[in-house]
Amino acid sequence: MIAFSNLIYSQEAERLFKEDYSKIGVVLQPAMLKGAYVSQNTSPTIDFVNTFSPQFGFVYNFAQYKNFNFKTGIIAKGFRPSFDIIISNEDINAGYDYSAELTQFDLSNQYVLSESIKAEYFYSLSNKLNIVLGAGVSLDIRTGGGNDMLFVGVNDFNTNEYKRILIIDSNEQQITGSTDISLGLNYKAKFGLIQFEVFNNSQLLSYPKTGIYQFVNLKNNQTKTGVYNVKGNYSGFSLTFSPKKRWIKKNIKN
Repeated sequence: MIAFSNLIYSQEAERLFKEDYSKIGVVLQPAMLKGAYVSQNTSPTIDFVNTFSPQFGFVYNFAQYKNFNFKTGIIAKGFRPSFDIIISNEDINAGYDYSAELTQFDLSNQYVLSESIKAEYFYSLSNKLNIVLGAGVSLDIRTGGGNDMLFVGVNDFNTNEYKRILIIDSNEQQITGSTDISLGLNYKAKFGLIQFEVFNNSQLLSYPKTGIYQFVNLKNNQTKTGVYNVKGNYSGFSLTFSPKKRWIKKNIKN
C-alpha cells in the first residue's frame, strides 16, 4: 500500500491533467508593476511608484511527466508606470504651493500581451493538496504607446500664465522577454483544480521603457536633465482554475 501510494504521488501531474481535470485553465493575477531607476536623486527629480496591474488570461497544460507539468498561455498585463514630481516651491517659483499636487502622472497606460511557457513541479502533501514550484519564460508584446513625449506645467500666479516645468521624452521597446518564478499550492476540489501562487516576473536584457526628463523654467531660468529606466517587473498573486472533466460534461448535458 505504501509503494502504491508513493507511485500515485510521484505521477501527480500526469494523473491530474490526463484523468481528472481539464488541461485548459483560467488565470487571474492581481499584481504590482515595480518602479524604475532614475539617475538623479536630488530635487528636482521624478520618483516612480509601484502601480496596480490587473492581469488575466488562459493557460494550456500541454504535457505531463510524473510530477512535472508543462504549460503555455497568454496573459494580458496592465502596464501603467506612474511617477511623482519631487520639486521645491522655490524651484517652481510660481507663487503657489504645488508640493501636494504634482503626483501620480502616468507615463503610459496600456496592456502587455505575455506569451509564456512554464515548467512546474508538484510535490504532494495529501491526497487533495500539492506544493507547486514553477519557472518559465515569456515573450512580452506591448499593445500601444511607443516613442512619445509628456509635458507637465503649472499656472504661474506671478504672471498669471501657464508655465511648463517638465518635459519627458520616452523610447519604448515594443517586444521584450522576461522570466517568471512562482511558489504556491493547488487544491483538488470536487468541481475543479484551484491553484494559488505568489510570483515574480523580471525583464530580460532590456527595459521596456527608457528616456530623458528635463526640468525647465526653474528659478533663474535654470534647467536640470536626467535619465530613467522603467524596469517593467511584476510581483503578485496568481489564481488558476481548471474545471473537472466530468463536471464539464455534466454541465454541457444539462
